[in-house]
Amino acid sequence: MKTSRHFAAACLIAVATALGAMILVPMAAYGDALLTGAVTSAAGEKMGGVTVSAKAEGSPITTSVFTDESGNYYFPPLPSGKYRVWAQALTYQAANGNVEVKKKTARRDFVLQPMKNQEDWIRQLPGDEFLAALPGDTPEDYRMKTQVRKIARAATARAIRSSTGSTGKAGARFST
Repeated sequence: MKTSRHFAAACLIAVATALGAMILVPMAAYGDALLTGAVTSAAGEKMGGVTVSAKAEGSPITTSVFTDESGNYYFPPLPSGKYRVWAQALTYQAANGNVEVKKKTARRDFVLQPMKNQEDWIRQLPGDEFLAALPGDTPEDYRMKTQVRKIARAATARAIRSSTGSTGKAGARFST
């Protein structure tokens, strides 16, 4: 009886040690490595709401955060390593850089340059903002804006049908 209790206690200690090691290893991999920085415009203004992204070398995962009102950004703790980092905002050229995140805090600041060519920043607009920006003051402009919206809706519907495998016919089944 005494031997079985000692055996059970030894097994319990072994299991607790193994579980503790499993929990501590992933936490050690992330450590306290923080990536921070600030984003300003070329004029020196602090830029809030800017998207800042980081991608570890050799990783398919991109992590993105936004700057606060003061233009500062803070990533959650990241694994140590080399990262490609970039900041982007509408009507500004994206700023790129590299940084090595070690056990402590790494800092990477960005200065965004405004786009000088209107065509470049129009291409950067998301679809809904592009459609909203089209002129509609004259009857001709309004008609063209309506036609572009119809074409965009039809293209979206075609894309959805092709991605789901539907033929678009009444009673048709999805392909497998």
